[in-house]
Amino acid sequence: MFRFIWQNWWRHKERFILLLVGALIVSSGLSYLVGLSQSNKGTVEQTLAKHWSASYDIVVRPPDSRSTTEVNHLLEPNYLSGISGGISVAQYKKIKEIEGVDVAAPIAMIGYIRLGFKFPKKVPLTESGLYKYSEKEVTDNGVTKKIHTNSFFFPVGTFDPYDRNVNHPFEYGVIAYNGELSLVNSLLMAGIDPEQEAKLVGLDKSILNQGYSRYFSSSDKSTIRTEEIDSIGDSKAFKRTIPEIPIIVSNQPRVKKSITYTIQALDVPFDTVTKANKTMEKVKKNGGEKYLKTLPINEKGPKYEFTFSPEQVYKTMMKEVAGIDFDSKYVYMASSSSDTVTISDKPSMLGYKKIKSPFSTKWPYAFDLKTYKDPNLKTSIFRPYNGFIVDYGGGDEWISVDPKCIGTYDPSKLNVPQDPLTQLPMETYRPASAQLVLDKDKNPVNPPKSLLPTDGAYDLLSQPPSILTTIDAAEKIVGKKPISAIRLKVAGVKTLNDKSQQKLESIAKEIRDKTGLITDITLGSSPQSVLTHVPTINDQKEMGWIEQPWVNIGSAYTIYHETQVGFSGIIASVMVVAIVYVLASGLVSLYARRKEFAVLLAIGWRPNQITKLLFLESTILGSFVAIVAWLILGWVLIMKGAETSALRFILAGLFGLVIYWLGAIGPAYLASRINPYEAMRTGEISSTAHRFIKSTGSISMSFNHFLGKWKRSVLSIVAMALPTALLSLFLFITFKLKGVMYTSWLGEYVAMQIGTSHYIAMGVAFAIAILTTAEIMWQNISERIPEIALLKAVGWQNSSIRMLIYREGVFNGIIAGILGLGLSFLIMLGMYKQSPTEQIWFFLATGLIPVFAGVLGVIIPAERAVHIQPAQGVLHSFSNKRRTETWFKALFAVLSILLLTGLVMVTIRLMS
Repeated sequence: MFRFIWQNWWRHKERFILLLVGALIVSSGLSYLVGLSQSNKGTVEQTLAKHWSASYDIVVRPPDSRSTTEVNHLLEPNYLSGISGGISVAQYKKIKEIEGVDVAAPIAMIGYIRLGFKFPKKVPLTESGLYKYSEKEVTDNGVTKKIHTNSFFFPVGTFDPYDRNVNHPFEYGVIAYNGELSLVNSLLMAGIDPEQEAKLVGLDKSILNQGYSRYFSSSDKSTIRTEEIDSIGDSKAFKRTIPEIPIIVSNQPRVKKSITYTIQALDVPFDTVTKANKTMEKVKKNGGEKYLKTLPINEKGPKYEFTFSPEQVYKTMMKEVAGIDFDSKYVYMASSSSDTVTISDKPSMLGYKKIKSPFSTKWPYAFDLKTYKDPNLKTSIFRPYNGFIVDYGGGDEWISVDPKCIGTYDPSKLNVPQDPLTQLPMETYRPASAQLVLDKDKNPVNPPKSLLPTDGAYDLLSQPPSILTTIDAAEKIVGKKPISAIRLKVAGVKTLNDKSQQKLESIAKEIRDKTGLITDITLGSSPQSVLTHVPTINDQKEMGWIEQPWVNIGSAYTIYHETQVGFSGIIASVMVVAIVYVLASGLVSLYARRKEFAVLLAIGWRPNQITKLLFLESTILGSFVAIVAWLILGWVLIMKGAETSALRFILAGLFGLVIYWLGAIGPAYLASRINPYEAMRTGEISSTAHRFIKSTGSISMSFNHFLGKWKRSVLSIVAMALPTALLSLFLFITFKLKGVMYTSWLGEYVAMQIGTSHYIAMGVAFAIAILTTAEIMWQNISERIPEIALLKAVGWQNSSIRMLIYREGVFNGIIAGILGLGLSFLIMLGMYKQSPTEQIWFFLATGLIPVFAGVLGVIIPAERAVHIQPAQGVLHSFSNKRRTETWFKALFAVLSILLLTGLVMVTIRLMS
């Protein structure tokens, strides 16, 4: 039987060459799909795990922490820093007990501690005079410098403002001053569970182990002490409770704030007691401090000026308040004395109003910042006022605490993503980032300016917590619901896939049912570029538009799902097209060999022997495909050191064998139904021919030929319609789903990495579809030799014959395009409940691709038809058969080598 097969292939060398070319394309395509599979997994899963993942899988929030931006599944960067409590310790304990929760790390954003401290320098005030003291605080947010000034006046040497024999000093507009340089800064303090935080981000590993610096231990308990406040005037004495709390502090300043102190003498007589008293009486008479502000500076008198950089400000504050000397990397023992500080404000969230984006293609989402009123200062602020006010019995005042520093930590050593270009903007220990990209007139700012956080509780960018204490301490300060959020790690969830997503959704639902809290699955999130308009506020100039990486909840999973759907569809499409190609090749071979099979049956062959013959031929070609696929993959693995599983390697070849077996089922079934008398018949299975419309010209004649072989044409149409549908669907996913692909950071990366690969795979499918069309049209031409010879005999030109065949290819392509787009639209409506109405003409244009493929598929058959001579209508032989075969072989050899080389190079690129 092997000898019979070889003799048959040798007699039909042109068809055998076509079969080999198809086998090469199929085998190369299978090798490419293995590389695409490896690349797809590496791009979506590994990239997400390495760059676009938070340190936790689920975040739990209070019900009242909803933002208007969540309608678009968006959350502002570092949004946890704006949540003030709302979750009780009892709810936290319930969540910890849920099966599958591996780590449950709560965080309580307590508020902004006001830390007063003194610089080590002291002004040497020895010369008598009336002095002006000025402070100039400069906070640089990267775009503008916020300047805050303060001044007062004080006498030196010859006048005592607190002398009991004179009136109150404020009547003179002066105060007593001892030469110290002091400053008050605000730092955000948060409470954590030390054990869970160590598991989540490795906080215990980030402690600087110099001096007495250490991490929290079980002995670090918060306590309450009571202070009695003496009565003042008519008010009654009262008691206030002060929580004494353990703290650790960050060694990294988050605010770029410098300060300059200037002390200068006024140009007034003040060198004797008489002159000083006379001058002060004049000041009192003219309005005190108001009058002092009008007096000139004595340019020849003493002048003292001291400037401290942001680094010096932070180091001094930490040394004075927490006992930390960063220069010597030493931490002193926590003092047992009572060093009370106040917490002025609780965190609050920014307010947003969605507006039309000025550049929607780059920034599909845009918001306008809301402003609020500060009830105390009567000024505008960016966040709702949330003062930490209590009444101990003597009137409203800020709450007081007594922090005891036990150590310091380095945020850069935490187990969280550090790359500012790829990190998911929802970590607790780093500041929110933003860039000014457009000015107030919507003109580009080139280069963009980076914004920095400030120490204002109600400013635009909030600082991350620099002081950490325990949840126990937070409960004593805040009350019964101190926790702002709980960050969860779920056991067994390592990468983003359907199994992980289902597990996370199950746990999130259980948390909602048991506690009534909000849950966000952060594992499936991605950075999303958002444009925010910063309006005019107080006396500040309008900043313009800032770009920030927001959190697009669930977008990463959507991207993962879309790429998996697209990838699976690509593979399925290529496989189906390959099966259709093999089926078409088998049917064409069957049509050409019907008489031969009928003769074999007439001389005694059994139908099952014909079936075995066809399956054996398919096995030989399928084995060739498998061997070529294994050789390509093996060469790539050896030369490039790429990795793939043994199962994937084996399947790459076996798929080719299975495809040829599946494609042989139809021809084998039809061959088994051939009767011996078929040797006397000609044509297709049906013995009758139909003319669907009257042939009045070449166009109607082409259409009749196309419909007359409709069973064959269906194969060609299906082969082109499938990749057309998939191409249209993938373009829809890429361009229609704004906010997922090309708008979120992960989407841009995945689209860039995956899109090209998918388009190449669809090119493989179209190449196989072109071969399918060529096979079918080649057989059609073989059966129409007498008809074409007759047309040549009656005077048809070669161009007319060529156009007759081309039109059949166009008909194939048009119907394939219509079916492909129709199938694509049905999938879009079924999966997304929408259709590409905005880019309808663009997507309709993809229907022209199968038309082009149909024309390519009939080029060689058309050239064969052109070379038919009039005499062949009688002789039914080829006078120039050798020339046609040689041209056919050369063209297909070149095409197959080019395609094979391209696919191998792409496979190498993907797998390396």
